Amino acid sequence: MNPANERPPGRPRTIDPDGVSLVALRLFDERGFEAVSMDDVAAAAGVSRRSLFRLFPSKAALVWGGLEESADRFRSSLAGSTQDDDLWDAVRTAYVAAVDIPEELLEVTRRRLHVIRANPTLAAVGASTIGAMTDTVVRFASERDDSPRDALQTAVRAHALAGASNAALFWWAFHGGDESPADVVRRAFAVVSFDESGRGDPGGSAA
Repeated sequence: MNPANERPPGRPRTIDPDGVSLVALRLFDERGFEAVSMDDVAAAAGVSRRSLFRLFPSKAALVWGGLEESADRFRSSLAGSTQDDDLWDAVRTAYVAAVDIPEELLEVTRRRLHVIRANPTLAAVGASTIGAMTDTVVRFASERDDSPRDALQTAVRAHALAGASNAALFWWAFHGGDESPADVVRRAFAVVSFDESGRGDPGGSAA
């Protein structure tokens, strides 16, 4: 049975967006993103073209579905941290929360990353949300340790963790096997260590 159309007998059909995304991502991954049309996706998913566009206004939206949920988990984790938590440990924990993906969505996530890697122009679609997460880290850090938002050390650390998380997630998609995305990101963060040199440098503002 098509994963987008599963329903109990006699009940009105509901459309599962994650199921539709999975159907689309399998097609994109196997045939190529440009070779697959929205009509192809609708036919394969067993939904009408109108219903498909109501859920996903573009092919790119099919690829990036789930990003906002990940960003919400990230922001919720940061918001739930306390003053007693180490600042950068709290940020690491938030990135791990962002990629704490339910088992039933692992294939969707893995194929999503395959498609993005094969089609670099798609990265621009999610860039604003990903950039906003990094900006959130900079604000969080400056408020937590009362430092300037344009401090070099804060910017470098924020972008280093964002880059490590992103690199780890793509590594997981191609090489991670049965390891969870969250565990891979944790391992990546163990590689990105911060020392305290420069903490007292008041000249940390970007020139």
